[in-house]
Amino acid sequence: MSKKNVFFSLFLLVLSVCFITDVKDVQAEELNGNEQNILQTEDTTSRWEAVQPERKITSEGLIIDYDFSGLDIGPYWFEGNVTVNVTIPEDYELDTIVIAPDVFTEIAKAIYGDEENNFQMNNTIQPGDKITVNFVINNLSNYTYNYDETSFEIFPKEDIVYDKLTDEETTTEEDTPLFNGNTVNENYHFYRTYNTALKALIPNSSNRYMTDEAINSALIKNGYLNGIKDYTQYLLDFYNEKYHTNYTRLDQFPVGIIREILGERDPFCTSNSAFDALGIFISMSTDIDDVLDEVKAHGYNSIEEYVLEYYNEKYGTNATRIVDLSDEALDDFFESQGMESGSPYNLETNPDVIALSYDYFYNKGLSWGFENDEYTPGDSEDLAIGEYMRDEVKGDDYIIENAGTLNSNTSDYTISGTLYTSGPYILNAYLGYEFNLDLQFTYSALKGTVIAKYVDIYGNILSEDVITTDMVGKDYKTYLKYFDGYTLYTIDGEEIGKYIDGTIVVTYIYEPTDDEPGIGFTPGPSEELEITPPNTGVESNSQNIYLIILLILSSSCLYRYARVKNN
Repeated sequence: MSKKNVFFSLFLLVLSVCFITDVKDVQAEELNGNEQNILQTEDTTSRWEAVQPERKITSEGLIIDYDFSGLDIGPYWFEGNVTVNVTIPEDYELDTIVIAPDVFTEIAKAIYGDEENNFQMNNTIQPGDKITVNFVINNLSNYTYNYDETSFEIFPKEDIVYDKLTDEETTTEEDTPLFNGNTVNENYHFYRTYNTALKALIPNSSNRYMTDEAINSALIKNGYLNGIKDYTQYLLDFYNEKYHTNYTRLDQFPVGIIREILGERDPFCTSNSAFDALGIFISMSTDIDDVLDEVKAHGYNSIEEYVLEYYNEKYGTNATRIVDLSDEALDDFFESQGMESGSPYNLETNPDVIALSYDYFYNKGLSWGFENDEYTPGDSEDLAIGEYMRDEVKGDDYIIENAGTLNSNTSDYTISGTLYTSGPYILNAYLGYEFNLDLQFTYSALKGTVIAKYVDIYGNILSEDVITTDMVGKDYKTYLKYFDGYTLYTIDGEEIGKYIDGTIVVTYIYEPTDDEPGIGFTPGPSEELEITPPNTGVESNSQNIYLIILLILSSSCLYRYARVKNN
């Protein structure tokens, strides 16, 4: 190897060392910065955060019709099934299919009439109700379509429940961001409950008196100088003290405690298996002191002490705080969260509670499950709407199994799913609440490839391949090319045909018009030879330059290394 190349190699080596040192320094700075960012942002992100998908529109040309004959609608119940017939007509030739019928709006119209577009949580639809939706897909076209994996999406209908702020509008304290990045508006109704925190703040009252003015006055009297603006902080203080926690966001509490915040029953004075085991009968009028007296009569110092012992023994745990009990135990302990009957309610105005109730509803109270999914009321978090929004593969296995490939001229591919309103998790504070959903999934046509090759009889390539791709079943045609000095010898393959599920190769073979054997053969490129100048014993100017640069970079790196080490 020449001296020039030796110096150049050393130059690159030193430069690489310097670059690696720079990268490590930068990565260390970024890591430290990321750690700070994590600490700064971990309390500002909801555990239920999700991305709102973009609403798609059903492909033009598809035929959608609904069959509501399976609905059973009564004054106090709602169940049954709806069939959505999706027909791909004979003349359909688009290479994509978007299936996004406004099925839930159509169901709402079937229940309430054409003037109503949303489900209403009231006597017709109550917690515990469900509705099954059957998508029956008939492919009458000449083409085959495959399901686009991860394309199934189900999510809140954004223009119904709340509105995005326009450029002209200004965000106010009443506007609160939700897990899909939008804001609550007047269409979102959630009633303020007389929860355990308010019972402690304003004793011996009821829902009807939980106005902003009353809470504002009570908070100021209890040291919260900003009054109603400090309501979130008061809730955090109250429930952190009650359950020996130190959370900084309401949605960080276990779901059971969130139910207590959004409901109005105190689990320390509500029917559950723990109190049943002691033979304690609890009604709406039972006082917590009566429960405490019963527990003390059995040798316990507090209700919490008994509850922990009971559930630890029942579920084989050793928790020292209620929040550390198993999920099954917490579901049992917080099972009943009723409301006062017949009381008028005030609408909740606190943005944090509104956001909490919204996220809770779509992550615990409303679920979607396919035919093979097991839905257990009260334990449906894995089927929650929010979970579908966070898990892009959810539903894929079932759809692929039942309607993953829509073969041409084939009917009755069926996909069935059920929308559940969870009885144990939806509180009466949602009475009058309107909700709606979007549902969508897509297919793409099965495609094949045709490759046209152009070579001579010696195998030499005369032209780049011509590659085309189109829907399986469509016509293809390849074309003859003309080359100076060559004539067509033969064609290997079919010039005209239909695309298949695979690759078709059509080879045009040419022979030279010159009779000399081997005409048209193109030899491969010759190996490049390095030309080394004669060694005179004197270094060239360029070599000296490389040496100088090498010395400068080496000194720089040693200085940087010493500085970093000393720091």
